[in-house]
Amino acid sequence: MAALLGTNVDSTAITRIEQQTRAVRLDEAVTAAEALGVPLITLVSANYARENEAEIQKQLAELAIAEQEQERLRQKIHRITQTIQQLSAERESFRSHALSVNPETAGDHELDPEPQASLDVRMRVVRNKPAG
Repeated sequence: MAALLGTNVDSTAITRIEQQTRAVRLDEAVTAAEALGVPLITLVSANYARENEAEIQKQLAELAIAEQEQERLRQKIHRITQTIQQLSAERESFRSHALSVNPETAGDHELDPEPQASLDVRMRVVRNKPAG
């Protein structure tokens, strides 16, 4: 390389280049490709391929974590939905019982309007959701 460049390349510079702690100058890259008898694009693409592969692996790891989190949340939603369904059934049973015992007390167990409306909306969504 020194003969082709017309200057000596310090061995520590080469070591730092190999360790990717020092950038390669364009003239050094061209000379290295010439000394190795390969096209410059081969050297450049090999480095890019390593960096690209590392990024792909990183993204795959992040995807696996996200998929685990998605599954955990899906299970949580399923548990909450089951609880809502159970509580709604119990509420209906309580209403029926209250009406049969004393019609005057039938309204005493009602939820406040805002939580009742939220619960009713959620139950409509659950009831209309396709089984899956």
